[in-house]
Amino acid sequence: MGGEMAEEKNKLVSVAAVVLTLPMKMSRLPERGTTVLGSAERPGVGEAAEVMLAAARQGIPVVNMSCLGTGPNSTQARQVLRDANIETRTVEVVGDIGMKIQMIEAGGYYASVLTTGVEVDISGRELDKVSMHPGDVVYISAGDLAHTSYRAALAQWLPSLPEQVTVAMAATPQISQIKPEYVSEVLPYVDVVTCNEYESQFLPGSVGHLTSGYVAEKLPESAWVVERIGSYGAKLIDAERQTMVPSLSIEVADTLGVGTAHTGVLLAELVKGHDRLQALERANVAGAMAAEKHGNDTCPRACEIEQRLSEVPAYR
Repeated sequence: MGGEMAEEKNKLVSVAAVVLTLPMKMSRLPERGTTVLGSAERPGVGEAAEVMLAAARQGIPVVNMSCLGTGPNSTQARQVLRDANIETRTVEVVGDIGMKIQMIEAGGYYASVLTTGVEVDISGRELDKVSMHPGDVVYISAGDLAHTSYRAALAQWLPSLPEQVTVAMAATPQISQIKPEYVSEVLPYVDVVTCNEYESQFLPGSVGHLTSGYVAEKLPESAWVVERIGSYGAKLIDAERQTMVPSLSIEVADTLGVGTAHTGVLLAELVKGHDRLQALERANVAGAMAAEKHGNDTCPRACEIEQRLSEVPAYR
């Protein structure tokens, strides 16, 4: 229409670290002081990049606010994000992003070693460049709270967000090494927490599995938590009740990328305006389908998820 501006679509804004990944497959994880033979897989991009790629496959706009540098790791990450139509709005900095070495044993389970680089050198001033609107979703990572610059940027930016912007925090495996007080500082601004059974025990004040009482005490009014329960699906927990939402029955190829696929689809469905139970059901299917494949970047597209929804048992 002449002279009229197109209405901006709601978007996912990721404020979490992007790193390069180097998967290595082996028959078993090495014991201390030993060496095992393995094979290196093709390098990829990981951490928040996997969440963003999963969300972008659902057909929503995605913005990356992780710093990217001038080195080869950053160059590869920038190209992968660009190919997925994910926009990076941070300025390029001198240096390179970190790397995540993933040791994957037969059966699909893994352990990782993570190095850091410029990806956490973000500032509140950079975040202020992103225009936020009601209906947008922000993704943050509890694992990144180890870094002073990341905590400072969130402390400046989160209180300034407009109402009806949803802030989602993934606990991530690194939460076991994060001081509880760092997480407590951001919880008052978090609307959705997503974690698995292991990660849930490291949330501040948790005594194991999360409860409605925990949500009522630790999170803002109307906030809710997703706790993934392996192959069974996930619990949706708010201040009043818990609802178990089941998943597909599958044969696991490996568990790489399952949590990030689940999170990316969950957030994408919220950006689309779907209710939280519907969003969680689709996220469960995405996580299960990712587990059926080998590798990190295995999240299905929206049309593929749609085809498998009929296999999910009813929940109540």
